[in-house]
Amino acid sequence: MPLRIGNNISAMNAGRHLNKNSADFTKRIERLSSGLRINRGADDAAGLAVSEGMRSEILGMKQAVQNASQGVSLIQLAEGSLNETSGMLARMRELAVQSSNSTINDSNREGLTAEFNQLIQEVDRIALSTTYNDTVLLTGFGNTVEQSGTISSALAGFAGATEVGVSGAVLGTYVFTDTSAQDNQITLSITLDDGTQLTQSVDVSASLDRDNGQNLVATGTTFLANFDRLGVQVTLVGAKVDKTSTTQRSTTGDAGAGGDFIIDDQAVPLVAGDSLANVASQLHTVLTGLTPPGSAVYDANLNEIQIDTAGHSVSGDGYTALGVIPGNSYVDGRLNGKSIVVTEGTGGSLQVGANDGANNRIEINIGDMRASGNELNLNGLSIANQISARATITRLDTAILAVARQRGNLGATQNRLQYTSDNLENSIENLQAAESSIRDADVAEEVSAFTRGQILTQAATAMAAQANALPQTALTLLK
Repeated sequence: MPLRIGNNISAMNAGRHLNKNSADFTKRIERLSSGLRINRGADDAAGLAVSEGMRSEILGMKQAVQNASQGVSLIQLAEGSLNETSGMLARMRELAVQSSNSTINDSNREGLTAEFNQLIQEVDRIALSTTYNDTVLLTGFGNTVEQSGTISSALAGFAGATEVGVSGAVLGTYVFTDTSAQDNQITLSITLDDGTQLTQSVDVSASLDRDNGQNLVATGTTFLANFDRLGVQVTLVGAKVDKTSTTQRSTTGDAGAGGDFIIDDQAVPLVAGDSLANVASQLHTVLTGLTPPGSAVYDANLNEIQIDTAGHSVSGDGYTALGVIPGNSYVDGRLNGKSIVVTEGTGGSLQVGANDGANNRIEINIGDMRASGNELNLNGLSIANQISARATITRLDTAILAVARQRGNLGATQNRLQYTSDNLENSIENLQAAESSIRDADVAEEVSAFTRGQILTQAATAMAAQANALPQTALTLLK
């Protein structure tokens, strides 16, 4: 090998290997010190991106577990108050039964009435004072159903639906499919913002009667159509149940023999055999001019006039000719195309997932549990005399059932949240393992590489020293 002093190639080669070994040695020290294989993007760009996403999701899941735990606390608070409400309602019913007995007189009932009225006030007080983080829970909490028939058409008074309850229902418009009048099937569906469609069908054959070729809810009875997978419960009624409704409907194919249709003191003359569409137009003109205004609309699909009297009296031979009957009772097929709208209320949404979307949330719904609320509806109750006391018993039975149903819904949600927490903790464990396999250092491998790097660095240092000494041999030639 030629002996040169201008460029020491051996020293340059040894120095290059020394730098390379020193850099690898430094990397091994960093990994062993931090316990991580990836400390910066240069270590593994793709692995860094994947592991950072996993880290953020793990943190989100951990917070979701806390959210679920706080949700359980909220439910326990509400359910505890409702337990007391249930006890008071039972006592009020006991007082009503006592007041219904003929062995006491109205003077004796004054003491019963005093306690009864105090209990009603206490129901309201508990509802207003049950709060979680300054949010009142028992005056309506979570998503609610629009009760206006112009928004939720199923509640307009002609489909046989009197009440819609929600338990975990997401926001949006739910549409009924009830096309056949003979299949005893009702389908409810909603399309979410992301295009996902949620659908459930229920078979109501066991609850319907067969009368004059129609499947219907029996007179004086009710039926709860429970779309449990959607979190919606619809109460369907038979004839003569919804006594508060001001709606009526025709049952003939035309105006029949005609005659005067009298609304309050106004007579609307109907032409014999006239079409229902024309009759509806005549009635609508008169009804909309009253205070409060009513309406009359012809439904071509059902071939009937749907009349909202708004509380005004209706009579006359024209009324008889149309075969008008109370409008709000369920007959198979009457819900088709009707809708209910669930809107956002105060609170009620638990974020139990790491991401956005309906699948990462659980909705909690608590109705208005005040005495004056639409769930209990205790307004006007009295046990001051025997007749009113007897009527009060039935109203209280309905209120007790409403509280029990609300408590049942809360209990079901609480149990669901426990499973949600268990699933989240399992997911956190598995995702943490996946993140660890990408991000964490293999200590055994790194120690081996560290030892190798340490030896190579020391060897390269020694060889660099030897290479730097080679040009000195040229001096012997100059002596």
